[in-house]
Order: sequence, then structure tokens, then C-alpha cells
Amino acid sequence: MSDPLHILGAGSLGLLLAARCTLAGAPCQLILRTREAVCAWRQRDNLLLLEQQGQSTPLKVAGELADESAQPIRLLVVATKAWAVADALDSVLHRLTPDSQILLLQNGLGSQQAVSRRLPDHRVLYASVTDGAWLRSPNQVVWAGSGQTLIGDPAAGPAPDWLQRLTRAGIDWRWESDILPVLWLKLAVNCAINPLSALHDCPNGEVPERAGAIFEPLLAELHALLSSEGVSLSLAELRERILAVIRATASNSSSMRQDVLAGRRTEIDFILGHAWRSARQAGLSTPVLDALYLQLQNHLTERGLPRN
Repeated sequence: MSDPLHILGAGSLGLLLAARCTLAGAPCQLILRTREAVCAWRQRDNLLLLEQQGQSTPLKVAGELADESAQPIRLLVVATKAWAVADALDSVLHRLTPDSQILLLQNGLGSQQAVSRRLPDHRVLYASVTDGAWLRSPNQVVWAGSGQTLIGDPAAGPAPDWLQRLTRAGIDWRWESDILPVLWLKLAVNCAINPLSALHDCPNGEVPERAGAIFEPLLAELHALLSSEGVSLSLAELRERILAVIRATASNSSSMRQDVLAGRRTEIDFILGHAWRSARQAGLSTPVLDALYLQLQNHLTERGLPRN
């Protein structure tokens, strides 16, 4: 029997992956963060509800604490928020083997490189996921929109065979020989949408209008940042990429806006914060980005949320 896919994190992406693997008959194991969460999961009889277009499909997915089993973890998907990756990995380090492989699904940048530095002897893969998903309840995930998963190895290795189980699960994925430019482009898109949607408390489709005069200068600064990181595309191409995402997700609420409204810690440090620090290191002048970063930090403080 093939090694199960251990999914660390029961947020929207983690539950969506668990649901799709279970539907396809691919073995997977959900790792939950607290004993209370595990007890609640089991009280619901390990039932995961996948909702799509108003229809719910009940699925049985086993949940456990990281230290509840001695079973080695050879295939680990980390589906937590970016700020939670370090603590989440701490909980499973004792179960990793020398041949364990890790797939990271985080937004933004910074958390992925930290994992690679921490586990230099393990194969660590990075991914960009564009599926739309949100939680209606702790065990019900709404699949709001189909997207694509781009996966790559920052060490430039070939695609591992086990990723074919994603194909069997109906996941639209593609191997990227150079994954960092993909993640930088996604970071720029997130920087243009998430902070503004959170500040103005609006769906994605309203971002350009709500942003007003700062929108175009912000795109120009993000383009300069991408160029400094070796991402080759024109400002017009970047603008169209960002506007295409806004059009495709016009009625959606960005993850950062969802976090602010729910009183949860945001991923500001791995989205806008990483862009700001990278611009400083590259010696770029980014007054619009700087002001937006400070404004968002102040907004989070006013809401009683962490500034990072």
C-alpha cells in the first residue's frame, strides 16, 4: 500500500485536498493542531463535508494529533497559514524520515525558504494554489472555484512520481521547473488585492475603484520589484494578470479580508511585509507600497490584531 498523504492543517486548502483525495480513493490522514480539535472532529464521526454548487458530499477522513501516532510521515503537505508553518513543523519533526518529502501550500513568500533552510536534507517542494475555498464550519469546506496548482522544486529537481496521485484526485496541477518566479508573480497579485480589500472591506471586484489614484502607482512599484527579482514580464502584462484575477474573483473575499473580519491573524508579514523588505534590500523606492504597508499595520492594530 502506498504511503498516505499526511495533510498538516485543517483550513480551507487542507480540507479541500483531503476531500478530493478521499473522493478519489487516495489514502490521506489529516493532522489537527489541538486535542480539542481532534475530539471535536471525532465527535462528528470523522465526517468532512465537501460543498460545491450548493451540494454537499459527506466523506470520512481520519484526524489525529501529530504526537498521537508513531507512524512515519513520508509525504507531508503543509496547509497551514504562513505564520503557523514553523510551529506546525515542530509538531511532526519526530515522525519525519530521511526520505520524507514536504509540499508547502502557503500564500506569500518567506515561510517556504525558512523550511528549506531548516530541513536542508529533505526534499521541500513549493506550490501556488488558485482554487477558491472557504470554511462554512470546522468540518465543512466550500469549493468556490476551480483553479490550478503549480508545483516546483527550488533545488531544480524533477517532479516526484507521487504527485501523480494528485492527477487521480482530479487536481489540475503542473510541474514548474522554475517555481520562484511563479510565487513572486502570485505575491504581486496578492499585494495588489489583499491589503486593499482588507482596508476597504470590499470584495475583490471593487479593489481598483476603492484604491483610486494609488492603484496604478502600486502596480508600477510591484513591477519594479518583480524585475529586481528576475521575473520577466512587462508592466502591461502584470496589470492584465492582476485585473484578470480581480475579474475572475470579483465577488470573492480575499483571504486577508476574511481573516480581518473573523478576528484572525493575517499573513501580512509574508505578503506585503515580504514585498516591503525585498524592495528595501533591492534599493527600490516604493512610497505607495510603504504607505500601504503602514496603513494596513495601523488598521490591524485598531482591530486588535497582530501587525505581523
